[in-house]
Amino acid sequence: MKYQRFVSLTAMLSFIVLAVSSGVLYFIPDRKVTSWTNWSFLGLDKQQWDNLHINIGILFIVMIIWHIYFNWKPIKNYLKKKKELKIFTKEFNVALFVTALFTVGTITMTLPFSFFINIGNGVKALNSLDDGNPPFGYAEYATLEDFCKILSIDIDKAIMRLKQKGVTVQSTKETLKIISAKNDTTPKDIFAIIKDKTTKAELPTELPIGIAHKSLIELANEYNIDLNKFMQHLKQYNIKVTSNSNFKKIAKQNKLHPAELYNILLASQK
Repeated sequence: MKYQRFVSLTAMLSFIVLAVSSGVLYFIPDRKVTSWTNWSFLGLDKQQWDNLHINIGILFIVMIIWHIYFNWKPIKNYLKKKKELKIFTKEFNVALFVTALFTVGTITMTLPFSFFINIGNGVKALNSLDDGNPPFGYAEYATLEDFCKILSIDIDKAIMRLKQKGVTVQSTKETLKIISAKNDTTPKDIFAIIKDKTTKAELPTELPIGIAHKSLIELANEYNIDLNKFMQHLKQYNIKVTSNSNFKKIAKQNKLHPAELYNILLASQK
């Protein structure tokens, strides 16, 4: 076997897989949403895509190092000027500048690099809205008993609703993740069955996923929020809004991080 060919072909194939996994991870919703909805793509869930990306990335790095070893002479020629070894050639300086530009630009979130990051975050948020957010972080790992207690759902009514839909619950100490797996469904669907449609969810203590794209009216319809109380509270911070205002837009117009605006919302409901 010719190792140089093997290395080049493996590097090419691992790059293709790495490009696909990068694209998938760029667009998929947050982990909380993917776990809540049992999200998958091409038969793989988010954790499997993460694992694939890491291991194929390691393979690609090893193959590139090996490729550099086999092609060290041509690379040295790239660093020569008039047959003398000179690391900082014009080509090397341009390559170094481009790499540094992308690195520093991404870290400091300056344009145009922040543009690509923001697009990815925006798509993730929209996908989160479409797939549905858990009522609180990692809710699928809460036991049915704790889940109902946190959301003020009558546990007996919850079990009755599940039985009516043909969902088997062996113990209230089982997590929603386990119950949904045993019944070939998702934690999101379990919640849809047991929740009281007339009762609004309480505001989570942490900024919910996908909230940035919702108006204040939409938030009030989804959560137990006194909208007038919130808008009065905003006046103390000289923040003028309407009930149709987009949460993210309000934060941006008032030079606030969405998390800061959400903390104001939480404080107004106490």
